[in-house]
Amino acid sequence: MSELLERIVSVTELRRNFGEITANLAKIDSLILTRGGEPFAILKAVPEEKKKILRGAAGAWEGTTLDNDTLWEKVSKRKSRKTAVIL
Repeated sequence: MSELLERIVSVTELRRNFGEITANLAKIDSLILTRGGEPFAILKAVPEEKKKILRGAAGAWEGTTLDNDTLWEKVSKRKSRKTAVIL
């Protein structure tokens, strides 16, 4: 399932894979439901569910090679900038 995209699903597919589809619903923008090949409804996760995912991702790189202040100091300075970017 592609993240942060719109997905088109038939009612039959939704019935067959309801658990998987609803588990990933907060990771996509919206789900267009079709009946007889024609779109008839849009299904979206409530904003609180999307916020839970974002909160869970905060600090995900802690303890990895990206958790390095020296690295980020270098990244924030570019030759085209006179001053460092404040993160």
